[in-house]
Amino acid sequence: MDEMDAMSRVWAATPEGSAQDLAGSRALMERAYAEDRHARGPRRILGRAVRRPGPMFKGVAVVAAAAAMVVAVQFVPGTALPASAQELLSRAAGAAAEQGELQLKPGQYLHVRSMATRHVAIERKDGTGADHVTVKTAEDRWEPAEPGKPWLVREERKGATPNPGSGPAPFVPGGSGVDESVYESSCDKTPGDELSYLRLGDWPTDVTALRARIEKVAAQQAGPRRLRLWLTISDLIQKSAARPSLASPLFEVAAGLEGISLIPDVTDAAGRPGMAVGMAEDETMRSELVFDKQTYHYLGTRYVTTKDKTQSPGGHTYVVPKGTVTGSALLGVEAADAMPEPSPDASRLKIPC
Repeated sequence: MDEMDAMSRVWAATPEGSAQDLAGSRALMERAYAEDRHARGPRRILGRAVRRPGPMFKGVAVVAAAAAMVVAVQFVPGTALPASAQELLSRAAGAAAEQGELQLKPGQYLHVRSMATRHVAIERKDGTGADHVTVKTAEDRWEPAEPGKPWLVREERKGATPNPGSGPAPFVPGGSGVDESVYESSCDKTPGDELSYLRLGDWPTDVTALRARIEKVAAQQAGPRRLRLWLTISDLIQKSAARPSLASPLFEVAAGLEGISLIPDVTDAAGRPGMAVGMAEDETMRSELVFDKQTYHYLGTRYVTTKDKTQSPGGHTYVVPKGTVTGSALLGVEAADAMPEPSPDASRLKIPC
């Protein structure tokens, strides 16, 4: 049996590697390629050339992918993880660039499914303090593909769990059931704020133009410049799941911000493991963008209390303990032919033009 015949028998008995099987080798190659670019001289941190290598690099990828199918054990879990916030955002940009765009037809709705957690402090009846719980809520949103039609937001509370040190979860007012809100408008153009889903098509995907647009929007907010930019970008990223072509350059712009850090191990609001890029909003709070460790797809946002924080809503003072985590996890985005019929008890709000 000659070498070619032996090799053909090996490949015939080898199953085709899945995207998950090849994730490790691909991440290693991307990292090595990025380091090689850096060694050759200054480059744009998140240039599209990293995500779209030339023919020579594609050939290397084929060879490495074949090796991964035969000797997958060579890639030790964890060795290929991003070493910095900038590197994680670079990989996230590449992953988003490869995703298909969701195209809605006239009359259709954008259906977004998510899971959210929020902190609730409930005053004890004996006046000795407050019990702190985390309330989990499943949210479905239906937003029209064209203006002048109603929106629907449905929230279903999934229960509450006590925060560390608070004992059993107390009764949470409105802690179960479903709430619906209908937003109506007769405007002939897209209503709402500038960062709504329906306005995403107006945002440029060129990194330079996008950065300039973000600077303009962020300038209308208060606070340090880096934080204003971070919050604007984070808001856009949360709403750009239906438009990966915008999410990709958003991650590139985010990578250029000062003050971002890598958090290697986190869990999103749906209980999925991931890693995050975060920024301190103040001395008590850090907001984070969460990504899947294998695919680098965006999973959602987290808000972490980094120091005990005193709040006084409605005149009731309580302390949000250090370590409290809230946030929202993106579960799915799809096109829907119609919006579900709201319940008779649904709240109705008019959106001004």
